[in-house]
Amino acid sequence: MQIKKKELEKIFGKLELRVRSTGHRYGWFVFEDKKILRIYFSHGKGDVPGRVADKIRSQLKLSQNDFRRLIDCPLSLDGYVAILKDKGIID
Repeated sequence: MQIKKKELEKIFGKLELRVRSTGHRYGWFVFEDKKILRIYFSHGKGDVPGRVADKIRSQLKLSQNDFRRLIDCPLSLDGYVAILKDKGIID
């Protein structure tokens, strides 16, 4: 699934990722002052190719359906936290 960089930026904001930019854009999902997940992508031009979007989806520990819901907005930060708790990633 190819996504637009604007959609990816929206995800970074929605999940309140702590961001650092170097040659790549890094974001850390922090929950209760603990770094849980690291997400990164290159600053390249254009849309984010499908294989890179799939890696980001995997880094976020989301199914294809949940990733689409995150992009399209029905999935909130609280919903994302609930998914991570269900998977045992967050206590």
